Amino acid sequence: MSQYLMDLLAALTNCMCCFPGSPQLRINNRRFKLLRLLGEGGFSYVYLVQETSSSALYALKKIRCPFGQESVSLALKEVEAYALFSPHPNIIHAVDHAVESANDKSDPGSKTVYILLPYYRRGNLQDAINANLVNHTKFPERRLMVLFLGVARALKAMHQYRVKGAPGGEGATQRAKSVRAEAEEADKDAVRRAKTRRKDVDADEEDVEQEPLMNGEVTRSQEGVGDGQLRAYAHRDVKPGNIMLSDSGTSPILMDLGSLAPSPTHITCRALALATQDTAAEHSTLPYRAPELFDTKTGTVIDTKTDIWSFGCTLFACLVGKSPFEMRSEETGGSLSICVLGGDWRFPDEESMATGGGRRKKKDAKGKGKGKDDGGGGDVDGGISEGVREVVRRCLRVEAGERPDVDEVIEMVEKVVAELPEDGAEGDPAGGVEE
Repeated sequence: MSQYLMDLLAALTNCMCCFPGSPQLRINNRRFKLLRLLGEGGFSYVYLVQETSSSALYALKKIRCPFGQESVSLALKEVEAYALFSPHPNIIHAVDHAVESANDKSDPGSKTVYILLPYYRRGNLQDAINANLVNHTKFPERRLMVLFLGVARALKAMHQYRVKGAPGGEGATQRAKSVRAEAEEADKDAVRRAKTRRKDVDADEEDVEQEPLMNGEVTRSQEGVGDGQLRAYAHRDVKPGNIMLSDSGTSPILMDLGSLAPSPTHITCRALALATQDTAAEHSTLPYRAPELFDTKTGTVIDTKTDIWSFGCTLFACLVGKSPFEMRSEETGGSLSICVLGGDWRFPDEESMATGGGRRKKKDAKGKGKGKDDGGGGDVDGGISEGVREVVRRCLRVEAGERPDVDEVIEMVEKVVAELPEDGAEGDPAGGVEE
């Protein structure tokens, strides 16, 4: 009981530090009640909030933007991307957003960005994977592939985006541009506030008017591209934690577009290659990161195939319980990055793709595969259909040019869904069935 009270006190203290003086918050004339912390990382926190007028639940992302560390432009890049691809049934949208001065005397130029997002009570695919591991269950295979068909369609909207085209047309483009203009103005205001506070009257005026540096600009990358012409984008951080499940459990919602990058990127010099690697290290989650983002070479092209690799890793994680390269590095005791660069991975009942080409391991007299265990993913020997395996294999080709594009992925997944029998388990469409 005492430990419970200590935990409760710590939670309340954390909340009061983020929202001093009141458990309520006002965003653009809408009042919200803070319920609990959902997650945090870096300068950002995500809270479950309830609108006082309607009792509707939302996820509120709070991003602190200390001047000189993380600009408002970078924080609002996420909102800009949401506006660009809205409405799409498989891509999350921002309900509202606001930029406010932080009123921090020690950092007068700092701002706070609030992004109001839909709340999905089922959580994300990583939550479902964790539940499967704890309960010794697995995803119904056909329903899992239907979910991944939705993920592929979300990626198609990004990979094949055309200026002022679907899904949101010209109106979405204008909304995205207005978000960017708001961010730029907020950054300039932060510069002015900081310099005024320091009484730096001799400051160079050019510093105030400079354009903010924006990592992977969204709408600005459309300059020079005509209406209706292709302006592709790559998500660059597809993983189970960034795929929410709709409340019905039947549709995936791709989220966190802060890593979005225009595609393709031509690596023309060593400095750009290193910058691309650094950006990936910051924004692309290690176990799902494509090999060309680990070792970016001058003279190469980084394109949307990075997402195809991450798509394959994510599907594998749902089938087995973790990324293929997490599993393999734990088995061998080697570096995860070396496993990625060497294409060293396997299904639990197969030999490594780097050595055995995905051949099934020989069975002993008891019918069990010889070799190490499955790396914590559960007994999936014979439990993964060949068509599903082939989707993963095609996506995890080390050479980006050998991977399918998003249209081919959709075609493969549709074929697998058509061939798989109906799942026997009734009830929760996204829930697991016992192994």
